Amino acid sequence: MNIVVNVKIVPEKISIDKESCRIKREGNSIFNPLDLIALEEAIKFKKTDNTSISVVSMAPLKEKMLLSKLFKYGVDRVILLTDKSFAGSDTIATSFILKEAIIRLIKTYDLIIQGDFSLDGSTGNVGGEIAAFLNIPYISNAISIEKNDGRIKVKRVSERIETFSVELPALISVRKEANNGVSTNLFSLVQSFNKEVEVYTNETLNLGLRESMTRVLSVREENPEAYIDLVTSNGDKIIFDFLKKVGII
Repeated sequence: MNIVVNVKIVPEKISIDKESCRIKREGNSIFNPLDLIALEEAIKFKKTDNTSISVVSMAPLKEKMLLSKLFKYGVDRVILLTDKSFAGSDTIATSFILKEAIIRLIKTYDLIIQGDFSLDGSTGNVGGEIAAFLNIPYISNAISIEKNDGRIKVKRVSERIETFSVELPALISVRKEANNGVSTNLFSLVQSFNKEVEVYTNETLNLGLRESMTRVLSVREENPEAYIDLVTSNGDKIIFDFLKKVGII
């Protein structure tokens, strides 16, 4: 099985430049925590099957060293997509770039896994958009992924726990409840010293970039006032009046 894991690098501390309306990325960087949860799901397959794991990440070139640390978990390939023309891409443009990289550089894949959302953007859109570009099934909010007779069985959380059987290839985005995260494998750690991150620019890929369809015009901080009322009687009437006041009913 060939598994692709999309891993995003995010700032350790999230802050926004109010002039450019972009997230500041000058400080320390970390792996998006949910993407490491996704990586562990891929590693579970590798422990029981003949599985190859390729990580794809779109990030500045300075993050190459950080990405090289993924080899110690048992990753076979790490692909860094880096170019000034990629900067500021919205979710649609990002999904297009990742899709093209998967098609051109990995070519044959069975399963794509990633976190449900990233700490910096928190849109949760990229997984579904990549799946739409690739025209493959997509399941979000997954808490369990298992191989099942050439298909995969996925448990996801919505109002209740749902179970799906999905044909491959497919894209699954996972929640934090899926596992406890990745851990270093001693054998993989030794092998990691002989592995290199593959770096690709737009000059190499010649993507014909898709223009971002959204643009942030302004940002502001909101500090809503919180208050608590202790309701000891007539709760149904108080709730009804409140919902009516705010326009829900």
